[in-house]
Amino acid sequence: MVSQRTLFYRSDIQGLRAIAIILVILAHGEISFFRGGFVGVDVFFVLSGYLITGLLLSEYESSGNIRLATFYARRLKRLLPALAVMLCVATLVAPVLLSPHEVTEQTTSLAYAATWTSNLYFAFSNLDYFAELRARDLFLHTWSLGLEEQFYLIWPLLLLISLGKSARASAGSTYRALMAVLALLFVASLSLSWFLTYTQTTWAYYLMPSRIWQFALGASVFCALQNRSPTAGTPAFTKLTEGWHGQLRAIGAVLILASATLIDKDMPYPGFLALFPSFGAAMILAAGDSGGSSGVDRIMASRVFVWIGNHAYSWYLWHWPVFTLGFALGVQTRVGGTAILIALSLACAILSYRWIELPFWKGRFSNIPIARAFSLSGLAMLTVIAISTNYLRSLAPAEKPTEIPAYNASLDRPDIYTRGCDSYYRNSDVQPCISGDQNAPKTVVLIGDSIGVQWTSMLSGRYQTPEWRTIVLTKSSCPMVDEEVFDRRGQLFTFCMEWRNKVFDYLDSIRPDVVILGSAATYGFPKTQWIEGSARVLKRVTKATRRVVVIPGTPKLSFDGPGCLERQVGQVTGLSAAVFSSCRETLANSQAADVADYLAESVRQFQNARLLNLNDLVCPGNVCAAKLAQGHIVFRDSQHLTDSFVRFLTPKVAKRYAALNW
Repeated sequence: MVSQRTLFYRSDIQGLRAIAIILVILAHGEISFFRGGFVGVDVFFVLSGYLITGLLLSEYESSGNIRLATFYARRLKRLLPALAVMLCVATLVAPVLLSPHEVTEQTTSLAYAATWTSNLYFAFSNLDYFAELRARDLFLHTWSLGLEEQFYLIWPLLLLISLGKSARASAGSTYRALMAVLALLFVASLSLSWFLTYTQTTWAYYLMPSRIWQFALGASVFCALQNRSPTAGTPAFTKLTEGWHGQLRAIGAVLILASATLIDKDMPYPGFLALFPSFGAAMILAAGDSGGSSGVDRIMASRVFVWIGNHAYSWYLWHWPVFTLGFALGVQTRVGGTAILIALSLACAILSYRWIELPFWKGRFSNIPIARAFSLSGLAMLTVIAISTNYLRSLAPAEKPTEIPAYNASLDRPDIYTRGCDSYYRNSDVQPCISGDQNAPKTVVLIGDSIGVQWTSMLSGRYQTPEWRTIVLTKSSCPMVDEEVFDRRGQLFTFCMEWRNKVFDYLDSIRPDVVILGSAATYGFPKTQWIEGSARVLKRVTKATRRVVVIPGTPKLSFDGPGCLERQVGQVTGLSAAVFSSCRETLANSQAADVADYLAESVRQFQNARLLNLNDLVCPGNVCAAKLAQGHIVFRDSQHLTDSFVRFLTPKVAKRYAALNW
């Protein structure tokens, strides 16, 4: 018989929960040392496979069957109430802090989150490259909850099919048969995950079939710990690891922590890399309920970690909307801002756990009959969707969106995006946008990602027809740095590298008079890659043209510029205006400044290359504002300049350009 104590009273399991949620919190809090803390979600998947399999097999051993309705009702009572309250509160609070446009863009997944299908929504959403606000969806974190619920939906059925509906077989043979099935699931799902990681990363990340290997891994550990031979009282696996429990737990903790510090979002994930945190979690579970006196044992079994583990679900529910709303207001840029957001999310979690989660899980509402649990759950989902959707609809501004200045700013882009110049990740074709006289005697070419080519409109002021023709070559998220890069979907951006090489060949064929290069400063390259990768690009380009100008990437705001301006003009009142009324911030230790220095070092290696740093025009005195005192809106999101502002700067840019020492 499965030991109930083994399942429910292992303090190290609560400690494992604590490690997982702390890593997720640190990663989402943008604590740079734990940039890979999202692996905490992988730990949760392995842990769920272990615990849910244990619960189901315990019932199977005692009754010879699994009561599906009872299981599903228990999951609904355990998870749905706290989720529903979080969705409602976040939806009610968002309009108080954000502009109507921000609220509209950042709550698109609400109905899917309420029905545990948001992972499907995010997997199959085809987001526009410039839909930055939708990437900050208030309910983005619910993808993992949806994926787990889909696992819970099929797992009891898989177990019943694997085991049969009879309990006549011995416990040992039952576990051995199940482990064979789990091994097949593990291999098949992991193979799918590896394949999709390099072909369709969003599917690999968000869809349950490519993640089920992690649940199967946790389930396998449970079966190994319970698998007794007919003549032995102790599971063979337990005998094999006897005396090594402390070491297993320590190695597992190291694997998880190393993954959180060494893996980052620019690496292909989940794929092969997900094995490390997953096996780390499996090792901790495999150590069993053996206690131990090592430092790792004491920490994981400590009251603090057990307490955090108890609150892990509620903390996970609340941390993301709190962080997203706080970041939208620029709170994290203030002294202690991130710590305040972490503390606020934990306070919400404590209240949610005490007054919502516990009563439905173990308290007075836990005995709701099965039929009523299903009907009330369905009603709760529909109510959340109906009330929240109607509430959001009632907040829609009276003006048409295009009549709102800040909304117009978000659409204020160069005309190249209406001319088919940028294919982003769809192909590696070079698609020139040519302006001016086709037979002009001189040619200037602007090459770069969306940050580089935001300067397109200044070309017409500097390089005028009929003497000049201008050509723009652009691919979003593709830097002018000869290094591997990953696109927004997390896939290796092979089209970018192929496109760059084709651009070099194109330059060789047309031999332009001037080439201007520009890229964002936000790519995660270390200093050496910035310098050496940029130099390799310049080496190719300087051979094809007489002059090369490099424009460093502009600084990035911590908030959405147009959204802040909407709040500033009174469409949102109260706390939002008090926290961030000026829509400006002082940049400290700006990555843009560091990258500009790296590019200057690369440029100095070539006689016909010059650096044209315009960042002090964008952020005078190292202060970036969403809007200038003269009335010009600077940013169309958090990092791209409005085309109107670029045109406003053109005379100043021309003077800077004329001062270059050729």
